[in-house]
Amino acid sequence: MKTTGEDRIDDGVPDPGGVTRRRALQLGAVAAGTAALDLPRSAAAAVNDSPAPASSGRERSFDEGWLFLRGDPAGAEAPSFDDGSWRSLDLPHDWSIEDLPYAPSTDGGATSDPSLLVLKDPDPTLPQPPQVIGPFDTGNSQNGGSTGYTVGGIAWYRKHFGTPAGDGLHTELRFDGVYQNADVWLNGVHLGFHPYGYTGFAYDLTPHLSPTGANVLAVRVDNGGRNSRWYSGSGIYRHTWLTVTGAVRVPRWGVRVTTPVVGKDRSVARVEVSVANLGARSASAQVRVTVLHPHQHVVAVRRTPAQGVAAGATADSSVDVPVARAALWSPKSPSLYTARAEVVVRGKVVDTVDTRFGIRSLVWNGEVGFLLNDEPVKIVGGCVHHDHGPMGAVALDRSEERRVEILQEAGFNALRTAHNPPTPALLDACDRLGMLVMDEFFDVWDTGKNPDDYSVHFAEWWERDLTGAVLRDRNHPSVVIWSLGNEITDSTNGVRGAQLAARLRSLDRTRPITLGGGSTFSADDPSWSYVDVGDVHYNANGKGYGPMHHAHPERAMTQSEGFPATIHQDTAFVNDNAWAVGSWVWAAWDYLGESGIGKTPMAPEGTAAGIGDQSVMPGWSIARTLHHSWGGFGYPYPYFQGNCGDIDLIGRRKPQNHWRAAVSGLSPVELMVERPTLPGTEQVAVWWGYFDELASWTWDVEPGRPMTVHVYTPGDSVRLLLDGAEFPGGAATVPERATATFTVPYTPGELTAVASREGREIGRTTLTTVGAPAALRLVSDVPHLTTGRDDLAHVRVEVVDSRGRLVPDATVLVSFRVDGAGELAAVGNGNPHNVDSFRLPRRHTWHGQALAVVRPAKRPGRVTLVASAPGLRSTALSLTARQ
Repeated sequence: MKTTGEDRIDDGVPDPGGVTRRRALQLGAVAAGTAALDLPRSAAAAVNDSPAPASSGRERSFDEGWLFLRGDPAGAEAPSFDDGSWRSLDLPHDWSIEDLPYAPSTDGGATSDPSLLVLKDPDPTLPQPPQVIGPFDTGNSQNGGSTGYTVGGIAWYRKHFGTPAGDGLHTELRFDGVYQNADVWLNGVHLGFHPYGYTGFAYDLTPHLSPTGANVLAVRVDNGGRNSRWYSGSGIYRHTWLTVTGAVRVPRWGVRVTTPVVGKDRSVARVEVSVANLGARSASAQVRVTVLHPHQHVVAVRRTPAQGVAAGATADSSVDVPVARAALWSPKSPSLYTARAEVVVRGKVVDTVDTRFGIRSLVWNGEVGFLLNDEPVKIVGGCVHHDHGPMGAVALDRSEERRVEILQEAGFNALRTAHNPPTPALLDACDRLGMLVMDEFFDVWDTGKNPDDYSVHFAEWWERDLTGAVLRDRNHPSVVIWSLGNEITDSTNGVRGAQLAARLRSLDRTRPITLGGGSTFSADDPSWSYVDVGDVHYNANGKGYGPMHHAHPERAMTQSEGFPATIHQDTAFVNDNAWAVGSWVWAAWDYLGESGIGKTPMAPEGTAAGIGDQSVMPGWSIARTLHHSWGGFGYPYPYFQGNCGDIDLIGRRKPQNHWRAAVSGLSPVELMVERPTLPGTEQVAVWWGYFDELASWTWDVEPGRPMTVHVYTPGDSVRLLLDGAEFPGGAATVPERATATFTVPYTPGELTAVASREGREIGRTTLTTVGAPAALRLVSDVPHLTTGRDDLAHVRVEVVDSRGRLVPDATVLVSFRVDGAGELAAVGNGNPHNVDSFRLPRRHTWHGQALAVVRPAKRPGRVTLVASAPGLRSTALSLTARQ
């Protein structure tokens, strides 16, 4: 039912803003339904029956104090099972990224060569890399290169905990994600089984909690068999929560906020609230909804009439809350309001849930493309898998936020969650920072891509998993489109897809539905009967997707996967066609698995010219043949990551992102130099691969060696200078596809690129030959830490010369030590074939850099990271961990 009464409306002009990352970490505000922010005194005093501060005990992290064993002992579900020798740890946890206990080698230097240039077939005369090192085992990895040669298997988690204190409490345990096939027991009682590794699930613990207060939870995780096309990780890799309430409560995902009216002067937030009665007697409950401005003052309050809720039943109510001159949510101004839903029984607030939301409107169609708040938006998107490089699948809030920050800085305004629902923390970060999201559900339906993947369970589980994902994610303003799946083989001629779409529309009609790559092959694909937006991959596999739109002119279209090698062509097509909303490159960020698909062939001279334009036929097909014949679909071990991202595994820009910056106009000029190839060969940027090049004029080659130089610019003319002077090979050149290519004899000194448009200089950049490695430098992404375990400092170590300049291609073994109130969580570099431990306190640099991830140790104090390397001046960096 709807209320018509109004308690208070704030007519003041709203200011955009929101909770900072640091404040959010301190408050634990990581998902809808977490502990609410208290109202300021002035706001509380201005409202009759002002909202009571939410109890900090409703949502309780359940991450700390677990026991773990890699193996499958019989009887481990029993409370009496002896787990005294098990390892203690905190969640989230991924065992597949950890060192194998039997790994005999620690020689990361064997694969630390910085070159990405590959021959058609690996050279059999070269020394073989370690076959078992760190988490890698080529013999025992069931998924092989698909999962980066890591090892899954079976493992157990157990936790001993006390029954929450209080009378009449109901306790629910929620898992945000377990990969995969999770069986859960409490005190020996089997609570249930959940197969899908990317959706959350929950159990009511109340009937099974011990009256003495001593409880044992046991979780068996089975990541066996061939079940994934990319690195999945293994274990309880996302957060766990206890929700503790009274008998009358808001159920999980029981608040929905939509904005049916969005305008400059007046908007309306519709807040729908479910109230569940878990008690033995009926109850009369009222819902009070308070909408809080992004700066947390009260905008308006609405109440529903009291209604009876029978024992075991759920009652729904709805209120419309007007918002004057709303601060609209957009990537440029990601303003977040809060809907506080309070359940009132006999005059007492018995449950409170806070839900963040944004006020914004969406329009998708074949005439205007995509309008956000009536303004046209072009997607500059990237696909992301869920792993965090050296951290594996471990999903901490700061990792998710950092990913969004870096991708925004790199020019992206949208993510595609390939190919599964993301963590709540990623969507929270996208909401706060203003990143658009294509939220994707599945990689397979009934027909699998591996013998042991989710297709085995799809028929039984898809509706539950789809429903849970939509209910969880539908309040996020960043989510602007749903994807039912990726490159799906649907043997039902569209029947199954129509079922999924119908279920999705029953839960949310505020966003369009697409199917990743579903429109790639033809304009009469069955998916056109149930999607709102057509989607292709790789320019309809080189055939072009203009004909698709001509057959369905009323639909907008997207390209949710594009090649790094066709960034310019894809961008130009989108800019020239309003109905072409945008493109998501595969991929935005490097990831573990799909090993070596982003290889850089060292092919015979003239190969690139013979391909032509890879975005259309016949170039598309020629490029495909070259890519797939060059070492296979990927490239053999020791390649262990895709190597196709704009951003490398540790968060550094790669060459294609420099090209992207010029194509999009974000940068006036970018200067890159190719790594030299063998005589008679050339580099070829093909499909998911790109050039092996650096922003460097420091090369270990003979003077006079011809070097291939790329200048990326949106200008119409480029010239080069050597040591500030013109030279014969640097004369003005007209860029093609935002790229000008020069051949320059190598001479140490300064190489400068000058870009112009219509005769006026628009930018210049210089590369300088630097000296030999002399010292290390540490650079943190944050100035300080909190004591929360979700916080991290990503500290980059750089190899510098005596003048403090980065040595661009230095390979140095750096050792780390952490002192004080923190720990070393992981180490890594961006080298896609440098197999090594992510846990030992040392790592080789790649392109003169490596990463150390520091995690606070749950107490305030100083955390100091020390980095050292033989023959170089060591360095230290200290951060304060604050309560």
